[in-house]
Amino acid sequence: MSLTTDQRLSGVSGGEQVQIQAVPDERVRAHLLRIGMLDGPVRCRTTLSRGPVVLERNGTTIALGDSVADDITVAECE
Repeated sequence: MSLTTDQRLSGVSGGEQVQIQAVPDERVRAHLLRIGMLDGPVRCRTTLSRGPVVLERNGTTIALGDSVADDITVAECE
């Protein structure tokens, strides 16, 4: 798996697979770690304009608000 340029999670389109690189908010990072979202690539199921970003990994789905997603740095998986 190779990764491309870093971008914000809020800019990811539905269907893309990304690796979460940095989560500045410690509480959000801890929660994502506990549910396995930081252990490997995640798939963006859908994203709404100025709305939530829905992520999925190994059967676990989570919706992150736009302001939270805008703070998270990801890299696209090829």
